[in-house]
Amino acid sequence: MEEVDWLSNCSTSDDVKCTTLNVIRVLFGSLSFVLSLCMIFTIWLFKKYMFFSQRLILYLGIAALFDSIPYMMGNIDNIIGCKIQGYLMTYFDWTCVMWVCVITANMYRWVKEEVSFESSESLFHLICWFLPALIAGIPFKWQSYGHSGPWCWIKGDHQIDQILRFVIWYGPVLALVFILTGFLIYLRVYTKRQNRAYANFNPDEESAKSSKWKEVRILFMYPIVFIIISIFPLLTRIQMALSTQSSFPLVLLTSMSAPLLGTANTLLFSCSQEMRQQIRPAFIWEEIKHRKHETMSETYHFAEESTGPDDWLLSQN
Repeated sequence: MEEVDWLSNCSTSDDVKCTTLNVIRVLFGSLSFVLSLCMIFTIWLFKKYMFFSQRLILYLGIAALFDSIPYMMGNIDNIIGCKIQGYLMTYFDWTCVMWVCVITANMYRWVKEEVSFESSESLFHLICWFLPALIAGIPFKWQSYGHSGPWCWIKGDHQIDQILRFVIWYGPVLALVFILTGFLIYLRVYTKRQNRAYANFNPDEESAKSSKWKEVRILFMYPIVFIIISIFPLLTRIQMALSTQSSFPLVLLTSMSAPLLGTANTLLFSCSQEMRQQIRPAFIWEEIKHRKHETMSETYHFAEESTGPDDWLLSQN
């Protein structure tokens, strides 16, 4: 019972374990925030958003950026602030999950049919930004947001709270981990078989398929990262369901991994050889100057086109 006491009382306790968990979440959340901001800036700077697959990564980066904010908020004593933190955590966790699923679905269709879901981009925005808002709002019906150990989320005081935790988060995430794993294994096996098939009949097609896999490989890692990051929170929940004592190492690993999505996404984004060359300080500075000059030129041409005789007469009055 001692372990349960330290975890359940973390919202008001100055225990070393509780303080450690809070500091870890704030630090790792802050790291994700900064790195997500860097990734978003890089996509804008080098105009990666011109490509649909890169826009999907941009949307995931924006979701991860905001998802890091509840972790940066630390331990909140105020009830209203605590409910806001719980809602934001649920909402942005779900937006990240949704965009990971969209990336996986788009990758699957592109590998299988060599077409993307770009025509459905507006629909994806509707689903990925508005559906999580509805899901995150469900616990308000039972006033279930509040202190949940060292952070604010769905409380564990009543049976309905435990049900909400499973229905709103742990159940769907566990299912998605298995579904995404299945999709990724299938895609890898399918790609290998395609490469072998084209190797026997058409060397040119084999080269094209091999090139396609190289392009997909980085995208392939985004759902894998989500799966890895989800492991420790799921293990912690299972351990707490099977035991009356909470495991500090598992809770610590959960506190470290939960805010890491933005950090992991940025590291993945910078893995390609092209990006490693582009993110050098000298290269970035040159691109910033180029974008600044480009913006000034566009502004000048716009002013030139929009200024006519009537505009000149108005400017004289």
